[in-house]
Amino acid sequence: MASPRLSDRLKFAGKFATHGRKIASIAPSSRWLSQAMCRDIDPTRPQVILELGAGTGPVTEVIQQTMHPESRFVSVEVDDELHAIATKRCPNVEIIHGSAGDIDGILDACGIESVECFLSCLPVPSLPREVNRQILDTWSRRCTSETFTQITQIPWYYMSMYKRVFKEVSFSLVAMNCPPAGVYHCRSLRADYASPERLPGK
Repeated sequence: MASPRLSDRLKFAGKFATHGRKIASIAPSSRWLSQAMCRDIDPTRPQVILELGAGTGPVTEVIQQTMHPESRFVSVEVDDELHAIATKRCPNVEIIHGSAGDIDGILDACGIESVECFLSCLPVPSLPREVNRQILDTWSRRCTSETFTQITQIPWYYMSMYKRVFKEVSFSLVAMNCPPAGVYHCRSLRADYASPERLPGK
């Protein structure tokens, strides 16, 4: 009988096989990649933290372990089965079953006005362009740290895409992940970021 974590990985791989690029990767994030996503989470003080795309919960779990005990942490996952897995894995985390395209309304429903750490585990290039616009618009209005943190399973490949949207983009490679992956840290939206020539999506 497969262990719970192995079973989760097999389910995740099955989602990738079925939905392709609508799922961010073929396997859940490693602990090293999850820790790289938590660069701006400060365990010494309370913060408001938002994660988009909990998946099976690997990043969610590390965020919970890293953050200050009085931090407010909300995660969002749209897939029914992945939401159930993440909720079971992280029962003390507020994991909302909903779409990242509705993030403004979700934050309002949670009584959250601003977010300090905004972490995205979404497959940005595969999302509808309008969903990406809504996410970035919400980030620009609500994120006080002005940093958009985005996971990737293909190192550097999408650098030019993020540079079309943001004025400042840096990349942290996580070689220990299998396959090697990394994290983009983006700041300062370009004035015309929402134009079809710049905004990713389909």
